[in-house]
Amino acid sequence: MDVAATILAVACCMQQPARAPTSSPASSAALQSVVKEVASPASRGIVLASRAALDDAAWGAVAHAAASARGWRVSACGPTDLASVVGPHGIDHAIVVAMPGEAGRAHSAAWQRAFRAIDDDPFEDALWGIVTGPSPDVAMRIAKRTDPAVLSAALGTTPLPETVFARATWFSEGVQGEVHRRDHGAWIVEARGTEQSGALAREWSADWADFVLTSGRSNEMRWLVGYSYPSGRVVPRRGELWVRDLQGIETPIRSARSKAMLAAGNCLMAHLRDEDCLAMAMLDGGGVDQLAGYTSVTWNGRAGWGCARWFLDEPGRWSLAEAVQWSRTELLARMQRSHPDDLHRVVEAFDRSSRQEFEAACAAWMTDESADARRARLGALWDRDAFLFVGDPARRMAPADGARCWEGGLVWRDGEPWFEVHATSARAPEAPPAIQLPPEIRARVVGRNDGPWCVADSFAMLLEPGSWENGRTWSVPLWRASEYASDPTKGTR
Repeated sequence: MDVAATILAVACCMQQPARAPTSSPASSAALQSVVKEVASPASRGIVLASRAALDDAAWGAVAHAAASARGWRVSACGPTDLASVVGPHGIDHAIVVAMPGEAGRAHSAAWQRAFRAIDDDPFEDALWGIVTGPSPDVAMRIAKRTDPAVLSAALGTTPLPETVFARATWFSEGVQGEVHRRDHGAWIVEARGTEQSGALAREWSADWADFVLTSGRSNEMRWLVGYSYPSGRVVPRRGELWVRDLQGIETPIRSARSKAMLAAGNCLMAHLRDEDCLAMAMLDGGGVDQLAGYTSVTWNGRAGWGCARWFLDEPGRWSLAEAVQWSRTELLARMQRSHPDDLHRVVEAFDRSSRQEFEAACAAWMTDESADARRARLGALWDRDAFLFVGDPARRMAPADGARCWEGGLVWRDGEPWFEVHATSARAPEAPPAIQLPPEIRARVVGRNDGPWCVADSFAMLLEPGSWENGRTWSVPLWRASEYASDPTKGTR
């Protein structure tokens, strides 16, 4: 195997669950050496912060600690400077260190647009996240934690997957008093009669959960535990997290265990408006090191529940940070097919979270569609900039590996890289098969978004596989479009 092929083989293996080794110890050592030289996140990572943050002693220390822990560089940078700071060679990971007041909806949307504008395609080419907190101490805690975490215990207010977590408890937002528990492999449904917001606080503070999945009505200052019935609420208080039940009794949430949180169905749960908001209290009192959620209201839900599909359908395939990016990438890929002009539209009403103004502004070009089609188009354009990842994107937080619907990755054919997908289950995956492409091959990748495939310089995705059958194989060449066959089972050789 030549050097280029070795690099690609390593990159392919890094995208897939671990398998039994098939090479000798000597060749395994060589592959590990290649990984260290060309695939280490440390070699292509950056910490970004405003000049004001870097000049502040405490917040500047957060930025430098984050960079030191990962072997990255630090740069004073805002969204408008990003492309020039990154340069032509690109990056794999970026942390944006933001003081309170620097991470609100308009700021985070500007960063999302900036990461899509690093090169000529409309997709993000780096995993990125915002590291912040109500105080520098909270941000420093997040910045210094780099150890990967296998998520095994989940708490939620929306249904959790049946088999992904060894221990799980979720409180129904639709049926008052209904609590679902899984322990030692069996699920038990409890009917407690009264609303359970206080019980949620006690479970959270018991510190057994390392993943939280939520839905329901919320804004920057309160989250209602129940959706279909009157319930208590979770509220912030200067970095602390409290639950206030219907009788006005307050129960604190105090959690030190490192955890990831996916607010898949909540409005505004990740809007880092200021130091005294719900998102900041989740990072502080809630012990959350990674938070994925909306910075705005949402009615479409494509980005949030899309992230849940990527993260939980084939557990362990993607980290939470990767699932956030893949969800946005899939949304952009489908927009590129249906309404490519929407990819670069910026509607200022979004930054003010004014849906009425947003719809009025969009009406100028959404003129020839049915009401349902317009609603879906509006929802996709709104969600494009609305879903945020807070935390270190290079820190892997994911469930243990579970069942797989497909396997595959990069393969060499006649000196060219292809993306190949092989179905290993009769059940189609809920999220499209995809891989990130290694930097070494990106310059020659020929982009396309037609038929089954969406290919850009940094990724390849089987967006529309057609009929899914166990044993079926799809493949596509990455370095050429000539003689490309649209039949996903054929491609060209």
